[in-house]
Amino acid sequence: MRLWIVLVLLAGSGAAATRHAMGHRHALLIPLLLVPALILGWQEWSFRSDQDVFSVIASEIAGRDVRVECQRFTGALLDPTAEAGYVQFNPDGTPADTGRLERDACRDLRAYMHGNRSDPTIQHVIAIQVLAHEAFHLSGIRDESKTECAAIQRIDDVAAGLGATPTQGRAIAERYYAEVYPRMPTAYRNDECKQTGALDASPNDDEWP
Repeated sequence: MRLWIVLVLLAGSGAAATRHAMGHRHALLIPLLLVPALILGWQEWSFRSDQDVFSVIASEIAGRDVRVECQRFTGALLDPTAEAGYVQFNPDGTPADTGRLERDACRDLRAYMHGNRSDPTIQHVIAIQVLAHEAFHLSGIRDESKTECAAIQRIDDVAAGLGATPTQGRAIAERYYAEVYPRMPTAYRNDECKQTGALDASPNDDEWP
């Protein structure tokens, strides 16, 4: 929707500029149309650029080229679910090539990426995990508890893709596992999601998660 508004405003300002050059007086109308078009255009460019960053991060985790799309304002109004992210699986069990992040999760990811990464809120931490979680769904893992545990062990990599230092990423992983994971629904938790547990992706190191 925002892109269409930008195009309409640019078309209007162009038409006004043309008429002004032909002798019609539209000196005030031109900036009234052009300024909001430039502001909205920059916002749309920023939005799409951030989606590209999320897609690159998800592709690295999924091991294939995938796309992450952020829910738009109108989509959030019409969305009756409470899911922070979603990946559709095909009838044959393979995942789609595109995953969706709901509006609040994308807002928190963008705020973290462009803000003070040394002091993330718990909402930032959760949003980073959501991106990691959906990336593992895009890799083909369907079971929620296995997806969640795999994501926890790569949350620091996701944070790094958003600009975090290794120390900051490690702190986010530890905070999520200590503060959020124990409160997740049963379907998202697994007793083997622990150091040297069956879901430990690197049981031979001393690092967890």
